[in-house]
Amino acid sequence: MIAEIRPLDTLFFRDGKPFSRGDESWADGVFPPYPSVIFGALRTWYITNHAEAFSKKVIGESAGIVIKNIQYRIPKGIYLPMPLDLAEPKEKDKKKKRLEQSDKEYEVVRLKPQKIEGLLSNHPCQTILIPPPGDIVEEVEHGLVQQEDMKTYLNSPGEHFKIRKLDDFAQTEPKTGIGRNDFTNTASDALLYRVGMRRASEFEILINFESPENDTLSKQQSFFIKLGAENKVAQLRSSRQRIAISPEDVKLEGNRFKLYLSTPAIFDQGWKPDLSKFGIQANLVAAAVGKPVHIGGFDMAEGKPKVMYKAVPAGSVYFYETSEDINFVKEKLFGKAISEKMPEQGFGIAYLGNWKINP
Repeated sequence: MIAEIRPLDTLFFRDGKPFSRGDESWADGVFPPYPSVIFGALRTWYITNHAEAFSKKVIGESAGIVIKNIQYRIPKGIYLPMPLDLAEPKEKDKKKKRLEQSDKEYEVVRLKPQKIEGLLSNHPCQTILIPPPGDIVEEVEHGLVQQEDMKTYLNSPGEHFKIRKLDDFAQTEPKTGIGRNDFTNTASDALLYRVGMRRASEFEILINFESPENDTLSKQQSFFIKLGAENKVAQLRSSRQRIAISPEDVKLEGNRFKLYLSTPAIFDQGWKPDLSKFGIQANLVAAAVGKPVHIGGFDMAEGKPKVMYKAVPAGSVYFYETSEDINFVKEKLFGKAISEKMPEQGFGIAYLGNWKINP
């Protein structure tokens, strides 16, 4: 079943950093929200959509929801997080920069694996990612790639792609507040804070999920849900969009493949997936992995914080060589949630593509 979440107000989702009295006055947030937040919103829909709402039976059933895919809709299409082996050239002329900012579409280049002799690394590999000759590049924050362009990226060795930037469609609106004394209802000292709310008026979250007992959102139904800090309002409704990239869309060749994560993933080995758990023997040659993100939350049933996990971010890319049949690898991994924690919530959704080593 495909559903969409459309924000109706500003939103704020906390990251994993501590936000303690007297230590910080600015609370950092994340956007889009992590899969666990979306999973929680779907559980709320399931629970409230039953006659026995909030009974132990229905609450237990709601945990059986499985998120299969998460993508995003902005003007001109459906998008996924930009793979982190794409980067933006720094030296663009002023006319091109103005045009890109006007169109809200930016050119990026692909970094390609190249073997380097004598390379010292904390990983036993002799391969790094470099830009095309003559390009000086910089990292892109919160890049988005259109679904059709993602298919091209996974299939072909092309060097140049067009992306959009999330910040153009989900603007930050700082909000200042102050804590209140629960007994006197007056402002408390040393509790002034600021948060970066997000106004995502041109942004929707698309989710492909399975629910227990095949419960569905009817085309006529629309639910209002509370989302993120301060219980801001969003709309949950069914969608006719096709958001999956199917295995048939990508043709893998040879004994090399790249693994791209469209959602954050939690691995027992830290930043590295363990493909042997899927019956796959493969050698990790190179990787483009972003800064770790922290996945936590609060357990309402237990009344305490959940375990905090360190995860690799969405867009991370791993380059492998394998002696396995490439179609066997594809069958095991393509479109599957490979996170070793909370895969049913949509963590670690993976896609495979081709890659070649620079001569």
